[in-house]
Amino acid sequence: MIASRHPEDSGILPGAQFQVQTTKGHAFIKAIGTEQVGTLNFLRQEIALAPLIPAAAPHPELLWSIDEVLGNLGTWVAVGYTMRETVRPIDLSWPEEDVAALVRVVRGIGEIEAPDNPMFLPEEKVFPTDSWEVLADKRPAGLAHHTPWLANRLEGLAEIASHAPDAIAGTSLQHGTLRVQNVLLPETPGEQAVVGDWIRGSVGAPYLDLVSMLLHVRTNDGPPPEATLRQYGLPPGTEHDAVTCWVAVLAGHYVKSSMDPPPTDMPELRSYQHRLARVAVSWLQTRLGF
Repeated sequence: MIASRHPEDSGILPGAQFQVQTTKGHAFIKAIGTEQVGTLNFLRQEIALAPLIPAAAPHPELLWSIDEVLGNLGTWVAVGYTMRETVRPIDLSWPEEDVAALVRVVRGIGEIEAPDNPMFLPEEKVFPTDSWEVLADKRPAGLAHHTPWLANRLEGLAEIASHAPDAIAGTSLQHGTLRVQNVLLPETPGEQAVVGDWIRGSVGAPYLDLVSMLLHVRTNDGPPPEATLRQYGLPPGTEHDAVTCWVAVLAGHYVKSSMDPPPTDMPELRSYQHRLARVAVSWLQTRLGF
């Protein structure tokens, strides 16, 4: 190894992360130990999924992985990927060219047919779609920390989300856990972006990752989702009501999840989910018009 650095924030999973330069090129390394036992299996799944991701998808090439008990250090799972020098994080001041590039990358994933492999499950079987129904039944006290707009609308939102099995079904490849920090854009026109943290691939409608990403963009002080959709559009054939249903599903999930106890290895997760919930509910209000 010639040099290394710690990226500020390059993905979902906690743990040690390094970008390294070796005599054979650049690489990105992630490692998670026993003290983060809740996420060990996520990294194991990412490693198992890597060889199955279609070549057309913007993913880094797997170089090596280890899953071992290291003496008194406990179990460690680590993975190394190729990393080009000519990619960069998204500029969070949100210049128009970065918004456009991000939309192209994410829409491109939805244009790829998902592998016929049991590791790629239908999104409606992976992502919880009944959160509003649960909230309407239990009415947890934590709802008071969200907008009063929800108070008398839980059953109605549950009805909208109940159409998810049809609205989000499809055969397109899904990343499923996209955040702004997962995407590295090319510095040279014509080169491919890199999308990391494929901890679960899935199968669904071609618009799902795009809508989910625009929610994260807005949560990171990016442009409003509807403005971006008006400018760049959705995949051909996407129905307005299907998108509204997916936004409702996302909003319900983040409202519900934000009230769960924080995981010990990701203590900041609930506060971020609360921010996502606030943005998603606002977006849902816009789409519903009330």
